[in-house]
Amino acid sequence: MEEKTAYFTMEMNVDEAYLRETWAAYPKVRRATRLLALLPAAGFLVGGWMWVAQGELTLGFLVVALLFLAFDLALPGLAVRQTLGRYRKFRADGPRRVSLLEDGVETEVVKYGETVFHAYADFDRLEEDEKGWYLVRPGQRVVIPKDGRESAAVGAFLAERLAAGCLPEGE
Repeated sequence: MEEKTAYFTMEMNVDEAYLRETWAAYPKVRRATRLLALLPAAGFLVGGWMWVAQGELTLGFLVVALLFLAFDLALPGLAVRQTLGRYRKFRADGPRRVSLLEDGVETEVVKYGETVFHAYADFDRLEEDEKGWYLVRPGQRVVIPKDGRESAAVGAFLAERLAAGCLPEGE
């Protein structure tokens, strides 16, 4: 079998820190926890009012407010761990080595010793943000992380390969 030449190779690690940075739903979870923080805050205010106005505070009321607060603080971490659990289930967590070849992207999941190849011709478009490039097709995005080196060259390489892969046969 012929060994393919990698034009660029980048590495990334899919772990909790990576998911906090890149998971699109994480900001929504953070906003939801801010809204949920209103429940324990209201509980503490009502509890304070009960203590001042009636001279007593029921322990059950305080416990419920503390439970809501604990849940609110734990929710973002729980969501990230659940997502990471899904990555583990499909053996996609841990260190990855992404290599850009002439005809496609090869992703090696180092932890499991598995390699997946995606041809450039299979993708509709290329997206980019400050963290990486994304080869996109319906239902899938392949992540190519930015490592700070040769960023412009990698972007140009991907755009060229994607444009070449999208041309009809014979052109």
